This record gives sequence, C-alpha cells and structure tokens, in this order.
Amino acid sequence: MLEILENHRGWYSWVPKMERVTFDVSLVHFLLMFGYKLFSLYYPLFLISIGFSVMNVGSIYLLTYSVIAVSSVIINYYIHRLNPSKVAALGIAGYGFFALLMLLSSSPLFISTIKEIIPFHLAQWIISFGISGKLIIFYIAQIILGFSAAAWLVSLRLILMKSKPESKSRSFGWFYSMPHYASVIAPVIGGAVIWKFGFTGVFALSVLIQFANAIYAYARLNGKSATSQRRHSGMSPAENIEQKGSTVPLRRELWSQRDNKVSPKTSLRKNYSQIFNIIKSDKTFALILISIFAVLILGGIYRAFFVLFLESISFSNEEIIKFIAIASIAYLPLSIITIKIMGKLRSEKIISGGITIEGIATVVLGLFASALNLLGFFAVMLIDSLGALMLGSGKSSLLCKKFKNYQEEASTIDTVLTTLGPALGALIGGIAISYVGFQNTFLFAGVIVFLFGVFSRGLKLDRE
Repeated sequence: MLEILENHRGWYSWVPKMERVTFDVSLVHFLLMFGYKLFSLYYPLFLISIGFSVMNVGSIYLLTYSVIAVSSVIINYYIHRLNPSKVAALGIAGYGFFALLMLLSSSPLFISTIKEIIPFHLAQWIISFGISGKLIIFYIAQIILGFSAAAWLVSLRLILMKSKPESKSRSFGWFYSMPHYASVIAPVIGGAVIWKFGFTGVFALSVLIQFANAIYAYARLNGKSATSQRRHSGMSPAENIEQKGSTVPLRRELWSQRDNKVSPKTSLRKNYSQIFNIIKSDKTFALILISIFAVLILGGIYRAFFVLFLESISFSNEEIIKFIAIASIAYLPLSIITIKIMGKLRSEKIISGGITIEGIATVVLGLFASALNLLGFFAVMLIDSLGALMLGSGKSSLLCKKFKNYQEEASTIDTVLTTLGPALGALIGGIAISYVGFQNTFLFAGVIVFLFGVFSRGLKLDRE
C-alpha cells in the first residue's frame, strides 16, 4: 500500500507531512480505535440499561481512568527495560481480552467459573453488596481495560517522541485524529452487527480486530529501521534518511540506548526529581500545565455525558450513530487543515487556542441546548473535537520538548494528565448533572474552560 501511495504522491501533496513512524503508529492507533469504537459509542447507554445511574456512570469512568493513571507509572518503570513495541502490543491485546470478557459475560458457565476462581470469603463479601457474577466480570474487565490503555498509550506516545519528527505538534496531530477517523465508519458497522447478531457479534468482531492489530503492531514497530523516519507522502521506498552517518535498527536507535548511569529504580526516582525541578523553576510552564489539567477535568464532563445528553433530548440510538458518523466525516478535512497549521505554531499557542475553542463550544451548548437544531449540535461537536485535537497535540509536543531528556517520563506524565483529568471530570459531572442537569453543568464547565483559554493566551515560554 505504501508503494502505491508513494508512486502517486502528487495526488495528495496537499496533505501535511507524515513521517514513516508517525504513519505506522497512527495506523495502529486507528485500528485499535476502530475495534473499540464498534461498541464504545453505546457504552454509556449500555451502563444505564443495566441499572447504573448517571452518577454511577461517572464512577465507572473514574475507575477505568484511575487504573490507567496508576498503571502508567508502573508501565513507566518497566518501559526503561522493555521494547515499547512489545508493551504496545500487550496493551492492544488487552483490549481484545476486554472484548472477550464482555463476550463471555453472557455465558452462565463462564460466570460460575469466575466465581469459583475468586476466593470464597471475597466472593461472599462482594455478593453482600448485591453484585452479581456478571458485574464481577464487568469490573474485572474495566481494570484490564485501564491497564491495557496505559500500556499502549505510554508506549505509542514514547515511540512518537523518540522518533524525532520534524514537527512534534503535527505528528501528534495525526495521532490524536485517529479516533475521529475511526468514528467515521466503526459505529455504523458496529450498529449493523449489533442489529444482526446482537452485542455477542460486535464483541466477537472486536476481539478479532484487536488481536490481529496486536500482532501487526509488534511486527511493524519492532522491526523498523531508523531510515523509516522520513516523509510518508514525499519519498520513494528506496530513499533513506541517514542518522549520524549510518542506518541503525530503530529498536536499537530509539529505545535500547538507555541512561545506564544508575539502576532503573534509582533512575526513575532521579528523573522525576529532575522533572519536578524543571517545573518548579519555570513558573510559566507550571501555569500552562495547571491550565491543561483543569481543562481536561472540565472537558471530561462534556465528553463522558454528551451521548447521554443527546438521548435525554430524544435522540434515538440510530440518530446518535448517524450524527457522530457525519460529524466525523466533516472532521476529516478540517483536521488535516488544523494539523497543517499546527506544524507552524508554537506549542503554547496551540494549547491556548484549543482551550479557547473547547470553552466556546461548551458554553454554546450550555446556553442554547434547548434552542439548537441538528445543525447546531453538529457544529458544536465539530468545534469541540478540533479544540481537543489542538489541546492534545500541543500538550504532547510541549511535554516532549520540555522533558527531552526524560522521554519515558514525559510519555507517562502525558498519559496521567490525559486520563486522570477526564476521570475526575466524569465523577464531578455525574454528581453535578444529577443535581443541576446537563445544560447548567455544561455552561458552568464551559465558562471556566473559556476563562482558562483567555488566561493561557498571555503565557509565553522561552524559546523551545
């Protein structure tokens, strides 16, 4: 496929540059999200259908994201000694195992087997809370999902950081766009499979995709060479970029050269101590990090409950699927333009722009939700997605540059921020929505996000 694209590169010369490693990491991310988004769109609706309240939905998001945040630190320790492609493949396979557990959760035999595995006293304690065998599997699956997400998030981001693309913001822009690209077709296909075969069919399809992608990710990312760090859309297969005068296997070039001054455990503690000193010595950078984390918390309120909000205003499941698919199609060309622009901007400008755009979208939703028509909701969702793309890309690029000597830790911090923020947002949002409703919650969160955006526009780091 690459040869076909490269032989016709004139057809898509308008597409922003994409290095080879960026292309492969983004493709793996796309396949992962495609397999997950076959059913994830229905996830909040599924939780409500099995008896969870809106507040409980926030708690479930908190559980999953908290596991990701804690697991990221554990992964950070081992990533110093393991090839990230192996860790990424393990995480992707974990998504397949999650889908497999959900598939088997409808089997009485499997549920009874799980009950027998769990120690008797623990099982009795769990049952005393009214938790059924199916819910036991559900919570185990959430923990597996959280750990797996931490594994591939830290690893894929680390591979991108280590690959030294020409523009980190542009490279991460491609990476963060993949879930939206997957949303173009995955929910539609998933909905068709559910309609024909039920959730059993869609979980089975997800299992196959994730396990196949895990194998592909390891084979593709593990065996690459440093010469692959070139523009995907502008060079022939024979053209190479020489790094330091030689062609070196990417596994050795990018992640086998470790800081061998101290042991991994001591090194990890020392690295985080140095990172803390960097943050403490740069007040502007610290303020930007605080702004990012606060916005991720508030943004988590919107994203965790947007689908439930649409349902609350009488959108059917079919309408929600069509709505998100059409919005994702419209996102495609706009994201490409945004990625191209981001390649020319400083990280803090990208971040402040993304925060401001997200704030505007959420304020509009909070103020005018009852008056918006379908086109209005479409515009709000599209604008918010572009704001999130800018915030995520600018954040990862900034961390990569600021902590250039501690890239494993930078990837971990990035993952913790990206997951712990929305986790707290989902919990806060669940509580707030239960008391004041969707619109007031969105309005309050949106105003604060917008103010953070205005504040962050005045922040400027020293030359990166």
